[in-house]
Amino acid sequence: MTRSLLLRSLLIVLPLVVLSGCVTVTESRFTKKASPEKAVENYTQLGLGYLQKGRPDWARDRLHKALEIDPDNPPANDAMGLVWQTEGELDLAEEFYLKAIKGDPGFTLARHHLGRLYSQIKEYKKARTYLEEVANDRYYNNRVGAYNDLALNFYRMDNPAAAIEAYGQSLRLAPYNVDALVNASTLLFEAQRYDESMKYYERFDRLVKRGQTKHTSHSLWLGIKLLTIHQNTGRAIELAAELKQRFPKSNEYRLYQESLHGGTL
Repeated sequence: MTRSLLLRSLLIVLPLVVLSGCVTVTESRFTKKASPEKAVENYTQLGLGYLQKGRPDWARDRLHKALEIDPDNPPANDAMGLVWQTEGELDLAEEFYLKAIKGDPGFTLARHHLGRLYSQIKEYKKARTYLEEVANDRYYNNRVGAYNDLALNFYRMDNPAAAIEAYGQSLRLAPYNVDALVNASTLLFEAQRYDESMKYYERFDRLVKRGQTKHTSHSLWLGIKLLTIHQNTGRAIELAAELKQRFPKSNEYRLYQESLHGGTL
């Protein structure tokens, strides 16, 4: 697998935006008696709800209302940063994340968002600083996601060994995190550490068999290669059949076909 293919595979399982839970979209909470603080909170939650539903335009409108009441409110500024990042206005996203952190230096979620943004715009050293801070916050409720993002950032920095270590930390906290399992297995395979790669892959494959997740074309091709190396021909054939059935036009299926005609796994 080429570096560009591997990076694309890693990116598939990492969403662009980190949102803290599901937000219900409703404006019924707004009354004339609502305090300014409560109004800001409600508008912010409403904006996040619309963003989750794919309406950044409506989200921006509600967040503008929140920031009209309290221009320095950290959660509202952070949410506005998410809106701008979703729309590709990355300079504005950075501006609002920094404003959120200035208003609350201990606002870990905003630091996570900013770290992801810096990784996206290839400011990898800045991204590493923020993501390491976030991942080391033992009270942050998305440390697993922070370690996954840190791992991807290390990979983008051409440091796969550090990426593997970060995924290991993610799996220490959440042993069945699908993103970390697949990506760690992929990187270990690329490093020719096949036994370690297989350990993570088997854990992921158990989740598939239980119906808790599904294979992608990437995970199927990875499994075919690993199982072939470990001489588990029966399971490799099963995965190959699934790859052909579900992803006949994928690059992974093309690579599999080439391996059958004198190529290498």
